[in-house]
Amino acid sequence: MTLTKKYENAINNKEVFKGIVHMIYFDEDLQSDVLLLDHSEARFIIKREQIDSEMEWKSLINFVGREVQYIILSVDEETKTVFASRKEAQLITRETIIPRLQEGEVMPAKVVNILRYAAFVEIQGVTGLLKNKDFAEDHTAIGDVLTIGDTVNVKLKKLSSRLIFESVEKYKNPTIFDFDLYKRNQVVFGTVVTVQPWGVFVRLAGNIDALCSLPGTGELEEGSRVRFRITKVFNDGEQNRIRGKIVDIIG
Repeated sequence: MTLTKKYENAINNKEVFKGIVHMIYFDEDLQSDVLLLDHSEARFIIKREQIDSEMEWKSLINFVGREVQYIILSVDEETKTVFASRKEAQLITRETIIPRLQEGEVMPAKVVNILRYAAFVEIQGVTGLLKNKDFAEDHTAIGDVLTIGDTVNVKLKKLSSRLIFESVEKYKNPTIFDFDLYKRNQVVFGTVVTVQPWGVFVRLAGNIDALCSLPGTGELEEGSRVRFRITKVFNDGEQNRIRGKIVDIIG
């Protein structure tokens, strides 16, 4: 039986398969990066353009060793090559996953990429965004707690152009600093948690935020790590507040 005949029904019905990515390489004939799946009877490949329906992956290294879902697009009998698509499998799975999420179902999501302000996570190959502020009670960066491949239970927060998730159990940083430690003219480490036209909130510790104006130079965004100089400390017995300015952006 030919490969075309064997997979004819799967191609017509867009049947979703699972496979492990064995390697990535640049195919000279196709002029494309490809994922090569572990398969004994033929060369199963996914071209870069068929890898993801939502994300543009700069590096494909993290796919090596991962299980991915795919559908079969076509078969080249001469070269014994089966062309597959993870992108199309994602779109099919998305149609079944989204209604369940909208009903409030909690699902385990795997971390697949970590950014400064968030992480991309996957549920059965469907990609969504989990922001630091939706992961932890205190805006702790996801990358400080989780690594690629880790799993976190999430629920749907918002459905827009992409899925936006939030953790079911928010992470709480065990490190709590005494407000009295902070004095005028101290330079401390902080993480930007909110950027507005009128000012910036910088988290100095798990329970302490400070306010400053937008710096004149440098690109600033949520998740930026900065050195912060304290200029004023307000402790009126009811509300503790810190004002200051960003000295420089670390990264």
